[in-house]
Amino acid sequence: MAKPAIEVEGTRELRRLLRQIESKDIKDALKAANKGAAVIIADDAKTKVPVRSGRLKKSIAGRGSQSSGSIKAGSAARVPYAGAIHFGWGRRNIRPQMFLTDAMRDKLPEARDVYEDLMAEVWKIIESRF
Repeated sequence: MAKPAIEVEGTRELRRLLRQIESKDIKDALKAANKGAAVIIADDAKTKVPVRSGRLKKSIAGRGSQSSGSIKAGSAARVPYAGAIHFGWGRRNIRPQMFLTDAMRDKLPEARDVYEDLMAEVWKIIESRF
């Protein structure tokens, strides 16, 4: 499993604090921060993905939860070939087209800036509770 590209120090203490507060506003703000960074990278990946039918491009999405952000491409039912397109498949003469990796490399500084701005909003909410 790959390590996260953005690491926040003190997350254990933050999670403990958030469990004590139990605020829907904070939970929503955390989801928004994580999703905000993921969407920036996902949107760039959509511009880099090879297109035949467009199903793979449509399947790319940024997601966010309280604890993480992620980017999804493909699905087992509708777009099972997403991994083969991204990583390649030598036996089938499919060359790797690392659209997700390239998007991460190109947009990580922008995603980090957005994440930091949105996390500042989370801290404002936390500070208003004390």
